[in-house]
Amino acid sequence: MGAPMLLCLALAACGLGVVVMTAVRARKLAPDFDEFLNELDYADDDAPSVLSQPVLTRTVGAVWRAFAARVEALLPANHIAKIEHQLAKAGRSGKRRAGEHVAIQFALAAAGLAGARFLPGGTPLSGPLGYVLLPVCGFMLPSARLKRAIRTRSESIFKDLPDIVDMLAIAVEAGSGFEAAIATVCTNFHSPLTEELTTALQEMELGLPRRQALQQLRDRVDVDVVRTLMLALLQADALGIPIGRVLKAQAMEVRARRRAWAREKAAKLPVKIMFPLVLFIFPPILGLVLGPAAFSFGKLGGG
Repeated sequence: MGAPMLLCLALAACGLGVVVMTAVRARKLAPDFDEFLNELDYADDDAPSVLSQPVLTRTVGAVWRAFAARVEALLPANHIAKIEHQLAKAGRSGKRRAGEHVAIQFALAAAGLAGARFLPGGTPLSGPLGYVLLPVCGFMLPSARLKRAIRTRSESIFKDLPDIVDMLAIAVEAGSGFEAAIATVCTNFHSPLTEELTTALQEMELGLPRRQALQQLRDRVDVDVVRTLMLALLQADALGIPIGRVLKAQAMEVRARRRAWAREKAAKLPVKIMFPLVLFIFPPILGLVLGPAAFSFGKLGGG
């Protein structure tokens, strides 16, 4: 048995040991079943729905959550805050915690290390390079997917922002308050930005000042035009400027910026389409056009 295989088995044993220790130490024995349910993270009203799930799903889910919590406790606070901020920008703050994200990274790295042993021989990754490259790729895959989700969500917010600001300006000029205008827009428009506006509206309803709620929305979205809009709204709120006028001016500005962004995308299109044309479209066309001519010349030369 080679050294890479021993290293793979040692890492797998360490990971299994961490999982078992986490599962044993995460829960204490309860004298009865009701007390055990009360100590879980869900409410008593959700107990029937949880108990209706398969036993394997509940067991694996509990072990996974405990392992993720233990991983999160071992990480530095600034790294956890950075991942939480990235999850918030991707719209996944309520679906995944930072510890779960890092636990997925470690799990994929371990899977890549274990899978490197079963690669067919003769390939570039069948040697020591596979034991290094596959775990690294598995560890970096969740972060790459998270960055892609952030980029896609930011682009969607940028596209929808002019229409949302227009609707806010129309609602405010019609006599609605700022919070009522946000509620109207969130009811009639579905977008990642309206989800963030809904969160900000709920925070304001719970007693958070409008200024702080808008600042937190600006930090969660982290898009240039949204930051500019939030800054203008904060200044209008501080100086007593009518919000309807500010929203109308911001709607014109963000629409001009979206028009400039569309023109920039259109200008880059000929360069992007050049490679598919040269590689996939021109060769079949040349074959269809010159093929019969070459066949005819071949027959003439042979005759």
